[in-house]
Amino acid sequence: MGAFGVAQARNVQTVYWGSTSVVIVAPYLKGYLTPLGGDVIPLAGVVEKLLNNDRNAPPAVSPDASIIDRGIYDGVVADVPDYGGQWAKNYTNPMIVVQASASDPDTVTQRIAEETARIDEILATLQADAGVSLRAEATSLALPPTPVAVQASGVASRAFLAAVVLSILGILIVPFGADRLAVAYRKARRSPAARPQAQAPASNSAGDLPSPKNAAMASTPRRAAAPSP
Repeated sequence: MGAFGVAQARNVQTVYWGSTSVVIVAPYLKGYLTPLGGDVIPLAGVVEKLLNNDRNAPPAVSPDASIIDRGIYDGVVADVPDYGGQWAKNYTNPMIVVQASASDPDTVTQRIAEETARIDEILATLQADAGVSLRAEATSLALPPTPVAVQASGVASRAFLAAVVLSILGILIVPFGADRLAVAYRKARRSPAARPQAQAPASNSAGDLPSPKNAAMASTPRRAAAPSP
């Protein structure tokens, strides 16, 4: 077990991750400060649902949880941040947070770029199918446009700590188990039950009844001794 822990410690792999926020932007008309078409948060939610239609990623327990916090060390996730409590959801921003993780930084940035392109494609398809005019179409804006992949802190250290614990358990448990087996073996050899027993004389199978010869001698009456003169 100790050797297994050391081997696992040597096989610890570095993990990188990165993120970007894709904001759904409603069109503005010249001379107006309010966006045309009103709130676009529901539109961001629809895009996110279609984006994750073929995925089964564990849900985030907090809008600030990273992809590493969710235990995904090789993959990609995209979510509209939910700032609600336990009993209600609260989506305050028309924003889809895209996060990716991998063993090298180039794969992380590539996955984020591909996910951002998928968001643009889904957004354009939805509006085209709905017959939205070009001047009224919502667009997307990635912030930052070029995310930077960083090394995840704590992943390697947790794996190394688990390997060290396994090694210590192996060092302690194996000798202890061997000692217990040796003590049990010595007790078994010293036990009277383990020694061969002397063979007892065979008893009469008829309940220790007397043999015919003894029975005849017992049944013969004895003569009384003659009185002395």
